[in-house]
Amino acid sequence: MKCYLCGMNAQPLSDSAAGQVVQCPDCGEYRVSQEVLRELNERQFDYLPMREALHRQRQTQASVLADINSLNAIWRQPT
Repeated sequence: MKCYLCGMNAQPLSDSAAGQVVQCPDCGEYRVSQEVLRELNERQFDYLPMREALHRQRQTQASVLADINSLNAIWRQPT
């Protein structure tokens, strides 16, 4: 599979009602909620701000898996 953020090869670690956990060698391990996964058909993440947000999550919540959900997803603005 491809990483939802950078597009590089990534590995799906788990898939559940809560979302999909992805391991990317460049972006790290993160979970994407099912709601956001559905939106990815029509929208794209704003790559750099989203990666920075995941990095901040990992720093402030060291024991928590970085999470992309409908409240914190940063979408690329249409041109």
